[in-house]
Parts: sequence; structure tokens; C-alpha cells
Amino acid sequence: MGSAVLLLAHQLAGKAARDGLFLSRFEAGDLPKVVVLAALVAVVLGLGFARLLSRYGPQHLVPFGMLASGLLHGLEYLALSWAPDLTVYVIYLHIVGFGAVMLSGFWSLVSEVFDPREAKLRFGRIAGAGTAGGILGGIAAERVVALSSSEGLLLLLALLHVAAGAIVLVLSRGVIHTRPTTSAGQWNVAREAFRQAPFLLNLAVLVILATTSAGVMDFLFKSGATEAMGKGPALTRFFVMFYTGSQVLTFLAQTFLSPLVLSNLGLGRTVKSLPMVIAGGSLAALYVPAFAVLGGVRSLELILRGSFFRSGYELFFTPIPPAHKRSVKTIIDVACDRFGDAVGAMLVQAVLLLGPEYARTEMLLITVAIAMFSIWLMGSMDSAYVGALEHGLKTRAVELDLNEIEDSTTLSVVMKSIEAPAVRGFTGAPVTAPATAPTPPMPHDPALDQLQRLRGSEARAVRNELLDLRRWDPLVVPQVIRLLAWDEVSEAARQALTRWGSRVVGQLTDTLLDDEQDFAIRRRIPRILARCSNQRAVEGLLPALADPRFEIRFQTSRALDFLHQHQPSLRIDRELILATVSRELSVSRPIWEGRRLLDSRDESDSSFSYLDDILKERANQSLEHVFSLLSVLLPREPLKTAFRALHSEDRLLRGLGLEYLASTLSEEIFAKLTALVEHSALRASSSTPDEILAQLMASGNSIVLELKKQSGAG
Repeated sequence: MGSAVLLLAHQLAGKAARDGLFLSRFEAGDLPKVVVLAALVAVVLGLGFARLLSRYGPQHLVPFGMLASGLLHGLEYLALSWAPDLTVYVIYLHIVGFGAVMLSGFWSLVSEVFDPREAKLRFGRIAGAGTAGGILGGIAAERVVALSSSEGLLLLLALLHVAAGAIVLVLSRGVIHTRPTTSAGQWNVAREAFRQAPFLLNLAVLVILATTSAGVMDFLFKSGATEAMGKGPALTRFFVMFYTGSQVLTFLAQTFLSPLVLSNLGLGRTVKSLPMVIAGGSLAALYVPAFAVLGGVRSLELILRGSFFRSGYELFFTPIPPAHKRSVKTIIDVACDRFGDAVGAMLVQAVLLLGPEYARTEMLLITVAIAMFSIWLMGSMDSAYVGALEHGLKTRAVELDLNEIEDSTTLSVVMKSIEAPAVRGFTGAPVTAPATAPTPPMPHDPALDQLQRLRGSEARAVRNELLDLRRWDPLVVPQVIRLLAWDEVSEAARQALTRWGSRVVGQLTDTLLDDEQDFAIRRRIPRILARCSNQRAVEGLLPALADPRFEIRFQTSRALDFLHQHQPSLRIDRELILATVSRELSVSRPIWEGRRLLDSRDESDSSFSYLDDILKERANQSLEHVFSLLSVLLPREPLKTAFRALHSEDRLLRGLGLEYLASTLSEEIFAKLTALVEHSALRASSSTPDEILAQLMASGNSIVLELKKQSGAG
């Protein structure tokens, strides 16, 4: 963690020193040349480092490389006074080329210090410390420039790399020494890795494209900063504050948003967020030619690259065996990234030949085109990744801990592998024990101890046992399901079953559809199935819509609505839903208005518990049940607005909601609905369905205000 703090502090301070020193001595138009040169140097260093890393291991290369880098920074500080132009070029090449190689080498070293299980526990802390180190490095760099000069940053960089090298030298003693491979063998391993996982080629191209578009955007940003800030320490301080602010926001996004995005969107769409934002931001900058817009887009690109994109990118290496990963990761991390820098700089240089008056527009159009191609390229990444991961799980080349999987893509593959495990070692011949073989003693079964504790009578002890349950055991599942009926521990039981996810769908469905099971258990199962997010959960819920108990039907419709919101691709039988809606509406008014739920709803989970947060407990529960069913067939927002309108005391608003429903529902269903919610017949409207929808959505705010007014009056 200490070395990560120092390395990321060096990286952020180095960016500011690199940009500030170069742009204070040279024009922005000279940037493409040095970027191309630095990129080529970095590619050569990256390829060479990957070759040496495979042969000698990171424990020998990384610490001494950092110490040498610190010494070089000290020499650069001394050389600035007698050869400033040449030294500034050397500083740029040093920070771009060597800094990335050292950072990649550091993570290679860390991955070999810890075993896979310990690494998963510690990597998050190390990465978090590194992000905090970047922020501290930015603050330190700003103070150095403010109190001394831009040149003083070189002494700070020297100190950071020397200190990091000393720590890593101690850390490297924990590396397990492996037999070195020849350089020829290393390239063969890399080729084999790309052959077995072709999506790595797509990943490499994606890195090149992302860096290319970032390079073009970076030139526009830096040239704009030079015009706005001038040259000298003020420009360097601006870069320090810009990079530090972006690092703070990256840390927040990485900590609080990345896990949510990965778990809900999966790998492909998480990584795709970066090119989508670049495309949208570039188009915005085309229409609003202000430096602030460019700065905002550049900052957003840095934030997403360091959070969403980086999180998804690293997880794409999950199905790659360690030996293959060691050979290809540095190539993609460093060589492809820097090659993208070179391509971006060459594109900038080519556009500049057209003249400054064309440069901005042309460059922004280039970033849009690259981003759109990247989005198209990502279309096939998920399926290729899933195939590689399934192969790795089946062949045991990849081992994953279910409790530490963050993204929904990997989780769904692992669930499938658990639900249908491969039978290994079966030859077809029956295995019989020798007749004289002694009977072995019965081994101790931890599951029996768990069952005994789960069948205890003290609620707190049972609840604690449920909260500690991590490993799935089919013997324990039925008892946990039974505990759903015990109010004091039902929430802990629900959490345990939710953690097990798709592996318990079958047992949950069997219990839900068995009318001889305890009603308290059955009415709590749909909420658990709603979190399974697969087709089996949908197929298990649909028959429960015919259950004689209203609360089970109500919870089932909420579960289907929740599943449809989070996984719209799941198939839900449209005719069955419409038939269920018609049946629910074929009751008398006293029954319709008298339905109540026995279970209180969870206020902390309103996305499942309530169709509409505004109405919550004031909603007619029969109507909420019907609208939950309709929400899997019709557009959600207009339907929710109509639902609110039907609870309004304003007859004009109620009439508008009914008008919309008349234009979307069948005559039979609409007639049954109006018989229950409206005493007088609805006047036929001459408006078209689109006009009615527009009027309804335009009245959305009025409906909300009316409902809040009613609530206050009550």
C-alpha cells in the first residue's frame, strides 16, 4: 500500500511536470511530435519489459528500475540549467515511457507476492491506497510549484521513485521464484494466449482506440489551456489542480459507482461507457466551442477511464490462465496504450497541416468516429469473454470465488457452471468396492453442525449463523427456506438465499408453488427470485400468478416487474400476463377495494416493494398489482403516470389517465378496469394515442403535486 501511494503520487505529479515544463518552453503545435516519439519509446520499453519480465521475473526488474528512474530525475534537474530544451524532451520521454512500465511491473510483482485468495482481499486496499496517493501527489506537486518552481517537481519525482523502489525491493523478497522462460518461449506463450482467447485482440484494439481518441482530445485541451493560462508556473499549477481534481472524482466513482455499474450492466456495457461519453462529449464540444466544455469532457474521460473502464478492463483478464496473462498483459497495458498515443499524435499532426482554422472541428469529428467504432467493436466482446470463461471453469484453468465476483457477466457464467457441473473422470464403467474392504469411519460433516445451529430456538444466534453463511450447501438450503417464516430471522434468511442466487431457484420455485407449504414462507419467496435475474426465475414465477392467495400473486407481479426493469431481455409470456390481468379485474368492487397485504413492505428497498414511491402505502393494492403486471408489457413511465392519475381526486387528471389506458389496453380489459375505478362512463376522446400520451406526460408534474397535496391534507 505504501509503494502504491508513492507510485501513483509520482504518476500524477509527473503528468503535471511533463505538461507544464513542455508547454512552458515549446508551442502546443510541437506536442504531436513529442507524443509520437514518447509513444514509440514506451512501446519499445513495454515490449522489452514484457520479454525481460517473463525471463527474469518482476522481483529483479521492478525495484532497481524505480531506483534508476529516481536517479535519472535527479540528473534531469541538474541538466535543466545547461541544456533546457533537450532535457525537457528527455523528461517527457522518461515520464511517459518509463512511468507506465514501472506501474505495470509493480502490479505484476504484487500479483506474484500473494496467492490468488489473499490477492483478492488485498488488491482493493492497494488500489485504494494508490488512488489516495495520486491525490496526495497532486497536492504536494501544487505546493512545490507554488513555493519554488516547476523545476522543483523533478526533485519530488526523484524522491517518490527512490522511496517506492526501496519499499518494492523489500516486497520482492516475498515473490515465489519460478523457472525463467526463454524469450522465444515467452512470445510463443503470448501467441497461444491470443489464440485461445481471441477477444484479447479486440481488447488490445479497444485500448489503442481509446488512447487514440484521448490523445486527440488531450491535444485540444492542452492547447486551449496554454491559450487561457499562458506559460510558466501558472500553467503547471493549473495542470496539477486539474489532474488532482480528476483523481478525486475518479476515486469517488471507483469506490461508490463502479461496483454498482458492474453488477447491473455487466462488463461489456461498463467498458462501453467510455467511448459513449467521448462521442457525446465531442459532439457537445462541436456545438459549444468553449474551453470549459473541452476541459469538462477531458476530465470526464479521465474519470471514466480510471473507474468504469479500468474496472471492466481488468476483469476481462479473469478467464486468462496466469502464464498467459503474464505474457500479454504488459503488451496490452503498455505497448498498445502507447501505440494509441502515437496514432493519436499522428492524426493531430495530419489535421494541423490543414490549418488551425480546421483543426478543432476535424479533431472532434475524429474522436466521434473512433468512439463509434469502439462501441461497435464492444458488441462481440461479452460473448467471446463468456466463452473463454466457461472453457476456463470447465477445464479448471480458472478458479473463482463466488463471493468476490463483482460484475453480473462473470457471475452469470459462474452460476451456470455451478448449476450444471461437468462430470470429470467418468469412464462409463461402474465402480465397485472390494468385497473385503473395511468400512471407513464416517467423516465429520460440517453441514450437519450448521443445520443444528440453524434449528436453534434463539433468534439472535440463528440470525448470526445466517449472516455468516457464505458457502452454498444443498443440504442447508431447505432449512434456510423454512426460516423465512420466522419473522425475527426472515430478513437474514432472505439475504442468505439471495447471495446463493441462481443455485437455489429450483428449490425456491418448488416451495413457492406448493400450496401445502407455510404461507409466510411462500409470500416472501418472489422477492428472492426477483434478484436471480435469469429465465428460470421468470418460469418459476409465472405459475404463481394463478395462486388463490392475493398476497402471493401481488408479490409475484412485483418480482416480474423488478426482473423486467433490470433484465429487459428476459422472456415473459404476453398472453399469460393479459389473461391474468383480465382475471384480476373480474371481481366485485368490495373484493377489489378490500385486498390487503399481511407483510409490511421494506422501505429501504422501494425499487422492489413499491410500484411508485410517491404513493407507497396510499396506493390501492389491487390496482398496484394490475399495473405491476402491465408494466412488463407497456412503457413504464407513461403507465406510472396513469397509475398516479387514477389516485388523484382531480377528475380531469383521472380522465386523462383513463384516456391513455383506453388507447393502449384492449376494450375488454379497459371496460373491466373502468367498472372498478370509475363510476361514470368515460367520454370517448377524439385525440390520437400519441396526442393522449403527450398530454398525459405533460401533466406528470401536476399529478405529482396533486398527490402530495392530498397527502398533506390527510
